[in-house]
Amino acid sequence: MMNEEITAGLWYRLESLYMTRSLSNKLFIKKQLYNLRMKEGTSILQYVNAFNRILSDLLTLEVKLEEEDKTLLLFSSLSSSYDHLVTTIMYGKEILKLEDVRQMLQNNELTKKTDSTEKASGLVVKGQGEDKRVGDPKGSKGF
Repeated sequence: MMNEEITAGLWYRLESLYMTRSLSNKLFIKKQLYNLRMKEGTSILQYVNAFNRILSDLLTLEVKLEEEDKTLLLFSSLSSSYDHLVTTIMYGKEILKLEDVRQMLQNNELTKKTDSTEKASGLVVKGQGEDKRVGDPKGSKGF
């Protein structure tokens, strides 16, 4: 690779070494996709990025997956905390596009973060320059 002078040549060389379209590479990447599971507490954005990387690798290897299959693989790999949302997204749909599902999942996470921030901000009551704990008759800061 040190002899390559242009970027395209280097890219081609790297691709020929690491992303050959061999059966073993295709099966390895497919196995990664089929075994991918979201751990509880993982950000949906991080998880979708990992999912997308695997799909991108498969596309590079010229493995074609139907849109519906990609969506189903994403749904089935999410943690159980997303079961209710998956059911809601699938209900009454004729067609599910992976990009639409990704957006719905990310919007759901943003909504959860916004809701938790609003709830947390109501825990401390601020008064004339000092914090007063709710339920403390003297307004002291100690517990």
